[in-house]
Amino acid sequence: MDDLRARLMISTWLSVLATVLCSPLLSCGSRTIVIGAPLGLTGLTSAIGVQGRNGMEIAVDEINAGGGVRGRQLELAVYNDGDTADGGVQADEALIARGAVALVGHMSSQAALKSVAYTTERKIVLISPTASSNDFSGMDDYFFRVIGPNDQQGRALAGEALKRGFRRAAVAYNALNRSYTEAVYRGFKDSFEAGGGVVLAPGEITAQAGFNYDGLLQDLLSDKPELLLCAGSSFDLASLRQAMFKKGTLLPTFASMWARTPDLLVFGGRAVEGVILAEGAALSSTNPAEVAFRAEYKRRYGEEPTFASLYSYESIRLLELALKKAKKLDGPSLKAALEALGQFQGLVDLIELDRFGDTARPYSLTEVVDGVFKPLSQPR
Repeated sequence: MDDLRARLMISTWLSVLATVLCSPLLSCGSRTIVIGAPLGLTGLTSAIGVQGRNGMEIAVDEINAGGGVRGRQLELAVYNDGDTADGGVQADEALIARGAVALVGHMSSQAALKSVAYTTERKIVLISPTASSNDFSGMDDYFFRVIGPNDQQGRALAGEALKRGFRRAAVAYNALNRSYTEAVYRGFKDSFEAGGGVVLAPGEITAQAGFNYDGLLQDLLSDKPELLLCAGSSFDLASLRQAMFKKGTLLPTFASMWARTPDLLVFGGRAVEGVILAEGAALSSTNPAEVAFRAEYKRRYGEEPTFASLYSYESIRLLELALKKAKKLDGPSLKAALEALGQFQGLVDLIELDRFGDTARPYSLTEVVDGVFKPLSQPR
C-alpha cells in the first residue's frame, strides 16, 4: 500500500513538473526555430551582407507576425563570415552549434566556396540569395539559391555591347572572388566573340586595399579597347572609373551585378555616370507586395532596397515553405521539401528550381543616370 501511494505521489509530481516546465512562460513547446545567417558584414564589400541581413529581418518579422511556422517563432541568428571561404566555414560551424536548422546566407561565391561541401557533409540546407558561381551548378547537394548563374550576366552585358556597335573589349576582374568573376568574364567572352567581337587578355585585381588601379588601367588602355568589362565589386568599378576620370578618358564600361550597390554611387560619384551593369529582379511600382516591401525597407533602414535585400527576403520565404512542408525539421527533410517545390512565387516573379536547387532566373541591365540606377532593358 505504501509502495502504491509512493508511486502515485511520484507520478503526480512528475505531471506537475512537466506542466510547469512546458508552460508558456518557459516556452518549452514553443521554442524558436533558429535560422542561421552567415553574412559578410565587414570589409569593402560588406554592403551586400548588410543589405541581405536587412531583407532577412523583414521576412522573419512578417512570418512571426503571422504566427510563425508550426506554431513557433523564427529566430534569425547572424554571424559574420568575413566574406572569405574560411570565414564561411567558421560561421557555418558556429551557427550549426547554436542549433540552426538551416542556413540562409553567404552573399558572395567566395564566402560560399567551402561552405557548400561543408554543409552538405553535415546534411544542413544552405540557401544563398546571391552566390551565383557556376562552380555550384548541377550538383546533388544541400545547396539552393534564388539567383541565376553568373555567366548569364556576362552574356547579357555582351549582347548590349554588341548592339551598341562595340567590337574590342578590355576586361578587369577581381581575382579574390575568382569563382564569381571568371564566370562573368567567360560568359561575356563567349557571347562577345560569337558576335564578332574581340576580347583582350584580362587584367586581374589582386588586393582589397592598396591596389594600383591606375597601373591596371594604363595596361588595359595600351591595347586600345573600345569598352571595359569590370567583373568586380563596387569599389573596384568605382576605382577604375575614377582612374579614367583623372586621365580624361571615360571608356564605355560594363559591369557585373556585384558592383550594383549604393556604394558604387558613393565611391564613384560623377565618374560612374553612364556605366551599364547587370541587374537582378527589380521591384516595380505597381505590384502591392513589392510596393509594401520597398516602403517597409525604406522606413526601417532609410534607403532603397537592393537586389541583395530582395533576394535575401525571398530566400527566407523559400525556407518558410520548406519548414511548413517538411516531415521533420532536419536537413534531409528540408532538402526533400525544397526539391519537391519545383517552383515558388518570389516577391517579383515565379522562381523555378531544377532538381539540383539551381535556377535559370534571368538578368536585366541598368545604367547609372544622374546619380541613380535606371533600368535599361527587359530581362533577357
